[in-house]
Amino acid sequence: MNSILKTFPFALGIGRNVLKSLAIAVFVMPEKALDVLNVWEARLRQRQHLARLDARILDDMGMTPEDAARESAKPFWQA
Repeated sequence: MNSILKTFPFALGIGRNVLKSLAIAVFVMPEKALDVLNVWEARLRQRQHLARLDARILDDMGMTPEDAARESAKPFWQA
């Protein structure tokens, strides 16, 4: 086993950093990417719903139709 490990860059002392970076890329990044996708999907649904509300409901919310149109026209990735 030791002879195999000596052939890899892990034996040079950089192995721990490489493994850590690889673990982050494989396990943490997809989870964060899913969080971002969930936020984007919720934002898209909320803006589509906002675009369908009538002036009376918007007034109850303290928004004008122009405010609602401006907010619902934003792309889903923009906060």
